[in-house]
Amino acid sequence: MTKLEIAVQDAAGARTAKENGADRIELCSALGMGGLTPTLATTEQVVAQGIGVHVLVRPRGGGYIYTPAEVDLMATEITHAARAGVAGIVIGALTENDEALDVPVLRALAAAAHAVDPGIEVTVHRCVDVLLEKGLAIEDLIGQLREAGAHRVLTSGGAPASGAGIEVLRRMHAASSGNPQIQAGGGVKLGDIAELAGLDGIHLSARTRAVHGASGPGGGESGFDATSAELVAAAAAALETAAGPDARPDTNAG
Repeated sequence: MTKLEIAVQDAAGARTAKENGADRIELCSALGMGGLTPTLATTEQVVAQGIGVHVLVRPRGGGYIYTPAEVDLMATEITHAARAGVAGIVIGALTENDEALDVPVLRALAAAAHAVDPGIEVTVHRCVDVLLEKGLAIEDLIGQLREAGAHRVLTSGGAPASGAGIEVLRRMHAASSGNPQIQAGGGVKLGDIAELAGLDGIHLSARTRAVHGASGPGGGESGFDATSAELVAAAAAALETAAGPDARPDTNAG
């Protein structure tokens, strides 16, 4: 059964996702730069909305090779998020020269979550697309994900967008047999959902631009990203149509 995950940045986005058919959310800040760790207060507010929250833990933009200090920071952020009641963490780290998943770092980050709640799920994010783009074999990637203890991987199949990576995503799904789950994410369009519906999950941001007053000369752009109820509902409807009317019970679970 394919789950619908919506990336949101705040409690309003979480409510919108929940009310319009999402199964779970990924919570982050700075969606425009690929997502960063949200504040603890934001995490607490979003958990209170009653939908499974999978929090992105990424301390900065740029690549995925982290210093020991950055790993310590991520572990601390994960501990706080776990105590706030998240259902999952979304993490990623690569070794020098982007050669492989940094399995020891990923296992340490997962351990920080599981020290608080052993039931917290681990998603490895689109850092894997760096490896797929470089030609890492699917079977090797699946092996690394299993070694890291990942429940799920978020990927576009190494393509700029999931629609172009469908064949790789299907091969990953066949190779993994649900361990880990394969969730399409990255540039997902409504028209892609029918072809992606056989995977374990589909992830999209369903963003729209909003403006609440002027930002002034020192506040940057006036517009900001918000979650679109119409896009979430359309994605849920497209997935239900593709999967069949009895395939997606409303659980709003992790």
